[in-house]
Amino acid sequence: MTGKQVRQIRREGNLAYVTLTKGYEAVIDAFDVPLIDGWNWYAMVEHRHAGSIRAVYAVRRDRTGEGKRRMVRMHRVIAGTPDGLETDHRDGNGLNNRRGNLRAATKAQNMQNQGIRTNNSSGHKGVSWEAARGKWRARIRLGGKRKSLGLFTTPEEAAAAYATASAAMHGEFGRTT
Repeated sequence: MTGKQVRQIRREGNLAYVTLTKGYEAVIDAFDVPLIDGWNWYAMVEHRHAGSIRAVYAVRRDRTGEGKRRMVRMHRVIAGTPDGLETDHRDGNGLNNRRGNLRAATKAQNMQNQGIRTNNSSGHKGVSWEAARGKWRARIRLGGKRKSLGLFTTPEEAAAAYATASAAMHGEFGRTT
């Protein structure tokens, strides 16, 4: 990197904290500092259509051999994610780039690990109110198709059905919150 002041990385025991823009900070394992040191990392904030924040990631800008600009995501560098796969954050926090929180995933697996949507009114992932029937409906996605898990008297019963189906269908990538 030439001429620019590089933001400092703070080490505390086995962890290191990378200062980003916009007041954000990424956390990494201290032994990964050499992989990301020497660059200014930025906070990339992804918004939902309603304007709320969907996710925040640590990124840097780089140029390809042909001189084209590209964005490099810190989690991909640390995880060594191969082309064609995504890097999933187990806890859903895009700034927690500790190796134990990162895993290679297909796009479908990464989507299975998404948290509850902000427009969800039931308070439970995969659960919605079916006004015409006066019941709670549980649904889940697999292979791009939505499958109904049934109608239930309470949102908790529907959530339990979703949790069971998610564990069976999504395995370690299943998330219920």
